[in-house]
Amino acid sequence: MSSIRPYLYLVFFALITGTTFHVAKEALTFFSPSLAGALRFVFATLFLFLFVLITDRKLLKVSRRNLIVFVSLGIIGVFGFNFFFFIGMKKASPMNAAIVIAASPAIAIFLSYFLLKTKIKFQHYLGTLISFLGVILVISDGSMTALLNAFHGEGILPILIAASCWSFYSVGMKKYIPGVSTIQTTAFTALFGTIALLILTLINGDWNTEFTVIPNSAWLAILYMAGLSTFLGYLCWNYGIQAVGPDKAVIFGNLIPVIAMLTSWVLGETPNVYDLGGALLVIVGIFIVNAKLQWAKFDRKVEVSK
Repeated sequence: MSSIRPYLYLVFFALITGTTFHVAKEALTFFSPSLAGALRFVFATLFLFLFVLITDRKLLKVSRRNLIVFVSLGIIGVFGFNFFFFIGMKKASPMNAAIVIAASPAIAIFLSYFLLKTKIKFQHYLGTLISFLGVILVISDGSMTALLNAFHGEGILPILIAASCWSFYSVGMKKYIPGVSTIQTTAFTALFGTIALLILTLINGDWNTEFTVIPNSAWLAILYMAGLSTFLGYLCWNYGIQAVGPDKAVIFGNLIPVIAMLTSWVLGETPNVYDLGGALLVIVGIFIVNAKLQWAKFDRKVEVSK
């Protein structure tokens, strides 16, 4: 790890995203999933552009080429992920969905190889596999039945498409807009993704909600998700992607269920041996992917005696 700063940003992203699951329960008690997602990104987009206005207004100027990329990545990464995820969650179990989402690092490595021509080393495959095993151990509590049924049943295909959308969003930033400001990228992709989400909620009729009877706790949950997991989270994630590359950064997403498990521990739930063992495997896998390992090399040259 040449510089620790990008990795700290990625860990911070996993930390705040992992705590979001418990906060989201309060919001989803009063909002539909699609409306909660739309409101979350509306507030986050406002925060992002306010941040741009305060820090560097020059970032509001976008070239035509970058604008096309921002629209594409916003629709695919923000709207596409949420749209297919919500469709899948209507029929898929949360456990199966989480296991499928954990395949995102493998999808990102595949896309990095074809789009970025990244040289995939053995340690990438090994670390990704170990981390994936850790995630499914945490989620399934060691249940073989859950593991065998994870990729079967209704709703799995949309969840897999959602994971692919997120992976393409991560790899696409590095491929199509390298060197572009992280703040500008995050703000404009969020903007166009939010517009698409708002159109979806209008079509679904989700805005036919009695907003006046919704308690402050639900609004605070939306603001938490908008300000921390989306505004700060996406900035940290996108910075990490640009700094170390998607092939090394995406695997940090596997820390999210581990953080969620630790959050449950703090709130009173006791982790079992599968939780702790899975968390250890996730951390080991991340280290293997990002560490500069020196593999033994054998000199095959044969000295010929004269």
